[in-house]
Amino acid sequence: MARPRKPTAALELKGAFKKDPQRKTARKNEPRPNGPVGVTPEHFDADERKLWDELAGYGFWLTDADRLMLEITVKLMALFRKNALDGGGISKLIGALAKLGFSPTDRSKVQAPGAKEPEADPFADFK
Repeated sequence: MARPRKPTAALELKGAFKKDPQRKTARKNEPRPNGPVGVTPEHFDADERKLWDELAGYGFWLTDADRLMLEITVKLMALFRKNALDGGGISKLIGALAKLGFSPTDRSKVQAPGAKEPEADPFADFK
């Protein structure tokens, strides 16, 4: 299986484009999100509206480009909370949550604007 493509923002932060400028040229027309994830879709029922607000609140890094994936995730989560998902459905839910950055591994890959810097370890000099 091929390695997943690294996000442009992550490459920019690592300085990869200084080493290989043509790599950035190849990504110049990449779409960029315009703002936050936005309001709940009109066609959601009351439970799905609550789930949208819950997931959008937890996922402060989500943008308008994530709306469709979040919508699918909300629908799957609503079924999960009603105990209406089988094993395959649960796997799809886990995959959808991971793609949005809700698993510990995937969250470590998220480049979120406004994220907190880890606090300095006062005992670092003694380690």
